[in-house]
Amino acid sequence: MNKPDMRSCLELIKPYVPGKPVEEVERELGLKDIIKMASNENPLGPSQFAVKAMQEHIEKMHIYPDGNCFYLRQALAAKLKIAPDQLIFGNGSDEVLTFITLAYINPGDEAVMVAPSFSEYDFATRLVGGVPRFVPLTGDNYSYDLEAVLRAVNKKTRLVFICSPNNPTGTIVRKKDMDLFIERLPENVLLILDQAYLEYVNDPEHPSGLDYIEKGHPVIALRTFSKIYGLAGLRIGYGIAPAEIISDLNRVREPFNVNAMAQAAAIAALEDSEHLDNSRNLVNKARKQLTEGLAELGLKPVPDQANFCFVDSKVDSKQAFQALLKRGVIVRTGDIFGLPTFIRVTYGTAEQNSRFLTALKEVIAEIK
Repeated sequence: MNKPDMRSCLELIKPYVPGKPVEEVERELGLKDIIKMASNENPLGPSQFAVKAMQEHIEKMHIYPDGNCFYLRQALAAKLKIAPDQLIFGNGSDEVLTFITLAYINPGDEAVMVAPSFSEYDFATRLVGGVPRFVPLTGDNYSYDLEAVLRAVNKKTRLVFICSPNNPTGTIVRKKDMDLFIERLPENVLLILDQAYLEYVNDPEHPSGLDYIEKGHPVIALRTFSKIYGLAGLRIGYGIAPAEIISDLNRVREPFNVNAMAQAAAIAALEDSEHLDNSRNLVNKARKQLTEGLAELGLKPVPDQANFCFVDSKVDSKQAFQALLKRGVIVRTGDIFGLPTFIRVTYGTAEQNSRFLTALKEVIAEIK
C-alpha cells in the first residue's frame, strides 16, 4: 500500500521554538547563576498554597486523574461566576487551541490572525489542513487594525484569533473597539480571544471575554495557570465558552489530558489572592524599572499590559541573544517574529532587571 505524501503539508508547519532552558545553557556554556527572562514565567514562582497541595498529592500519582477536572471545574466556575459546563481544561491553553482547530477547521478552511502574534495559532490551523490569513499590526506601538482583520474575513473563514495582551508585543485591544468588532463579525465565525496575560492588565478599558460569552456571542476566551499563577511546569490552561461550544471541544479532547498534580495545584492557587497581588506589583515595578533603564540606553519598549516588554535593541537580536547568553541572561529574539532587531524580555525581580540592563548596555556597545 502506498503511503500518502504528507511532505508538502509538513513543510508548511513551523515547529514551536521555546525559550532556551536554563539547563541547556548550563550544559553548553558551563555557566551558573543564569537568569531566564525569555518565557514570561513568574519570577516569584508558584503560590505556596499550590506547593503544599502538590506535596499532599504526591502519593496519589499511581491513580489516573479525573478526566473531567470536576473539583477544579467547580472551583473555577464559582470564582468566574459561570456555569461549570462553560469550561474546558487543557495541557496548557496551547492544547485547547488544538481542540478548537480539530473541532472547527476542515482542510481548506481559513483562520485569520495578526502578525506578529503567538505562533501556535498558525501551527494549530495548519495542523488540520487549514489556511492561516495574516493581518499585520500597525504603527510604532504595533496596534491591532481590527478593520483590516474584518476585511480579511471571507466565506472560507471559520476562526479569528485575537491575543490581548498580545504576545510578543504586550499591546491590547480596548473594549470599545472590541465591542464594535464583535458586532460586525459574521455569526458563523468563531472568535478566539486569548487572554493568557489578562491578570496583569491595568488598563480599565481592556475587555473580558466573559462579557461577550454572557451575551451569547460565539467567543472562546483562553486563559492559563502558567503565567501569573506560576504553574508553567505543570501545563494547565483553560477555555471559557458557551456550553454548546465546550461540548464540541470535548468531543476531540483526549482522556486524562490534565494531570492530577496540575489540577490540585490550580485549585489551591485560586485561593491565594496575596500571591496574585504580589505578582502584579512585581510586574508594575519592573515595567517602570526597565522602561527607565532602557531609556538611558536610548531605547523605547512598546507600551505593554503584560509581564514582558518588547523593545527594538537597534542591533541584531541573534547577536544580542548570544552575547547576553554568555553573561548568563536568557531573552527572546525578535527574528522569529519577523523583527530581527527586537528582543522580548520577561519582567523579573529588581536584581534580575538590573543585571539585564547592565548586560544589555555592554552587549550593545560590543556589537556596535
